[in-house]
Amino acid sequence: MNELPIEQAVYGSEGAEGYRFLARSAGFRDDWLPEGQRLCTAFGERPAGVSCPGCLFVQPFGPRHVAVVQVADHGRDEAGRPGTLRFRLLIVPRKLYAALEGDPFLIADAYPPPPHPQPLSPEYRGEGSKIDTPLPGTPGRGVGGEGPLPVLQWTAGAPPKRTIAMLQKVLNVPHSATLLGSAQALIDGGRVVFTRSQPDDTMLRGLWALLPSSSRAELWPATFALGNVRAFHAVAVPAALAPSEPVWIHEEQAGDYPEGRYELSLQIAVESGNQRDLDALLARKTRVQMIQLAAAILAALLGILLVPMAFQMLGGTPAPTTHAPPPAAALELPPEKECPSLRDDERRQLAAKLQELAGCLDIELPGGTSDEALTQTLARLDDKLGEPATKRDPGPLRDLGAVQRQLRAILWKHGVAGYNEPRLNTVELAERLKNHLVKE
Repeated sequence: MNELPIEQAVYGSEGAEGYRFLARSAGFRDDWLPEGQRLCTAFGERPAGVSCPGCLFVQPFGPRHVAVVQVADHGRDEAGRPGTLRFRLLIVPRKLYAALEGDPFLIADAYPPPPHPQPLSPEYRGEGSKIDTPLPGTPGRGVGGEGPLPVLQWTAGAPPKRTIAMLQKVLNVPHSATLLGSAQALIDGGRVVFTRSQPDDTMLRGLWALLPSSSRAELWPATFALGNVRAFHAVAVPAALAPSEPVWIHEEQAGDYPEGRYELSLQIAVESGNQRDLDALLARKTRVQMIQLAAAILAALLGILLVPMAFQMLGGTPAPTTHAPPPAAALELPPEKECPSLRDDERRQLAAKLQELAGCLDIELPGGTSDEALTQTLARLDDKLGEPATKRDPGPLRDLGAVQRQLRAILWKHGVAGYNEPRLNTVELAERLKNHLVKE
């Protein structure tokens, strides 16, 4: 990580000269200046009575970088009102941003903005012109030379692991339903807006703590914005700027957002203290990544199939025929009397594990935690999985009775080892099925 430099620049106003770049690091390139200026000016004009004691927003910066921008009031006017805004831009390589799990708050905390950067000369005035005179203290070097700000390097190592205790603290708030609903809305492709008169760092940090790492690296938050609102996925704005398009979920709607697979699984993992399930949820791939993975697997399979066929067409040795699998062992299930009804917590954990499996296979399963709902979920899963290569058929699952027996029958049908081990509970059985199918 420390081989990927973070360039920085400060944009603001000094005296009557208007907004301009006041300082930058040596690697902050000339061709970055217009895009950096655009991001700062797009932040918007401050309405009367609105202050900005400190906020953060994130935007893509070309194909290989991400801009983590810190914004704060700078000075006061004669009436004691907030003066100008000052912007500190951290230009982070996308590889480093992904390695830090898309956490701009971690980056911003590691690099607080400098209080008073040395003025930059020559000035970049925004019309594409620059005066080729040396920077202070660097004779003979123009605006592309060494500036007064250092090039930063990440030396703090990997980001801290998100633990059960950490997320329990995040959700131990009156607005936990809003946080969970907002997280599910973002996973579903929506956008979330919070109406605020000042930056809300706490709400956005809490929301970001609940999202998978891969999703965070592709979503752009702003703890406050006065313009360019639609460039963000989660943003706090004054009421007059709140967007109204259907894709935007407002705070009062987020608490009632339809419960989805990710939100339910996350809540169950945190409440039950299951760190392993939490790790799996936070490491899940985005929908786009799953499609890319499926395309790569399909391409590999086509290569495996087409190369022997082409070889045969060119007169090569015929591909060896496959032999039929050996006959399957008979289905062995525990007696119905040894399969009591599941406890409430085990039903919830099983429901979450089945939804997690559905996410891995990119299929939709019904929710619910009652015995009848779980029976319907297993029937739908059995139907979606189709006929396996084992050619085993346990018959209608519902006819087998208890949920445990139905689940064990699915494992037997797909050749999962240990399907009949009496020591395994339903959650462990579902985990074995998931591992087997994902590997397959």
